[in-house]
Amino acid sequence: MEPVSPPSPRARFEALVARPDEDAPVSEMRQGIVQATLSALEQSEAVDEEGLAQIMPALYEEIVLTRVQLAGHVGLGVALAISAYDEMVHGASIGRFGRPARELMTEMGVALKKRHASRLAHQVAEVEAQRLAWRHGHEFLSWLAFRREDEKHPPADRLERLSAFKVGERLLTSRTAMYALVGAPLAVAVEGNDRFLLANRWLPTPTPEQAVERTVWPLLSYQSAATVRVEQARWAYDAKVASEAPAMELSEMRSEIARLFAEQLAEALEHLPASATLAF
Repeated sequence: MEPVSPPSPRARFEALVARPDEDAPVSEMRQGIVQATLSALEQSEAVDEEGLAQIMPALYEEIVLTRVQLAGHVGLGVALAISAYDEMVHGASIGRFGRPARELMTEMGVALKKRHASRLAHQVAEVEAQRLAWRHGHEFLSWLAFRREDEKHPPADRLERLSAFKVGERLLTSRTAMYALVGAPLAVAVEGNDRFLLANRWLPTPTPEQAVERTVWPLLSYQSAATVRVEQARWAYDAKVASEAPAMELSEMRSEIARLFAEQLAEALEHLPASATLAF
């Protein structure tokens, strides 16, 4: 009797989405990451910056180490994909933390990379470090790139600041690092979700002109159909948030975004580098 081949990363991910309780150890780790993130968020909102410095290192280390365990079970790529999906569904994203907390996480991430000798732990820490870096970049983009008709910050001033802060250069550096770790399609999917889950992201003004732009921007990204569809849905959602749409309508739109995001992630998992498929 021939040995049964392990499921592909895509099949493993789709099973975890469809039947989250089927794999008890993985389910427990996923829940642990979500709960630890939400707990850290709650605690971080209740203290000042001095208090943050005392509590965040241990809280963030718990999150990262559980991600390492998850990657050991399902591989780096599937672990990243299912974690990003859970962040979308539960709102348990690092992007909800303020910049001071994320800066502390960045420092902790550097320490974790130096502390752990295993290749997998180093990879997970590197992934989290790059995700933090591009969250900082997207925060600057939200602040600088879209402030139309803001007399205090005319276009020339904003362009100068974008250059001075090296926002584009740093974003591209993080993308290049992530492409090497998990492949371009998965990196693109996760970055889009991380931008969308930033608590202070820019919201488009719900005008007819911007409705046209929201449709066109994703098309000009030259990405796959799955990526374009989820980005268009995100921009449409943000426009509804800006127009103060009813909570029920927003909830339905978020559910649709989660469905489209799962499709995008599943497609991306077909293009992982070999090192991101290994479980230990």
